[in-house]
Amino acid sequence: MRRSAVVSVLAVVAACALVAVTASAALVGPQRVFTGDGPGNRHTPSASATWLPVDTSDAPRPPADGEVDRPAWVRLLLTVLWATLQIAALVGLIVVGALVGRRLQRAYQQHSRRERDPVAGVEDHDSLDSVDALGARARVVAAMADDARTQARLLEEGEPRNAIVACWHRFEVQAERAGLGRRPSETASELALRMLADDDIDAVAVSRLLVLYREARFSGHEVDEDDRQAATEALQRIHAGSGVLR
Repeated sequence: MRRSAVVSVLAVVAACALVAVTASAALVGPQRVFTGDGPGNRHTPSASATWLPVDTSDAPRPPADGEVDRPAWVRLLLTVLWATLQIAALVGLIVVGALVGRRLQRAYQQHSRRERDPVAGVEDHDSLDSVDALGARARVVAAMADDARTQARLLEEGEPRNAIVACWHRFEVQAERAGLGRRPSETASELALRMLADDDIDAVAVSRLLVLYREARFSGHEVDEDDRQAATEALQRIHAGSGVLR
């Protein structure tokens, strides 16, 4: 739970407690809020109590049992405290109501905004992904450019079969140098294909070179100079599309 939600819950609980205290104070009156004996200590007259005649004269009467003759300033202070308690409870309710209303309004506005534009909530995330993609593509181009001469030289040297296999393996090396890294259950060839999956790179040339690599690596039929030439042409088109050759 977020901190703002916790604060809101505590504010509601405090306001409810304040209202309960105020209601209790209103029932017992201001004179007994701070000095009363409590509901459990009230004196109940017994059945055998003797009733005395009531004195209706204007003479001051002594305080009854359990009562304290408080000065006027004490009674005034208790009244002020009681009124302050009620005002504080009212202010607390207003503040809590305002907080809850503001939070509900904000939630409604966010919900309405998402309904109007579902993409708005992920714009920042997409922007970061775009920046990461651009950085990864730049690293791939740099890795391919640094290795372009070595890759072309390997394709020209040795037997056509070994040359084509070595040429394709350089794509796997370039992908690792670019920081792509192999995913779980991803083969080295799939890693190379992921690196070459770019709109600017000729997909037909990539497929052609991959077919030649698989034939040279896994098939038993002869691989000749024509296959080497086809692989060389495919590699040049790949390099041109990736920006390695300018």
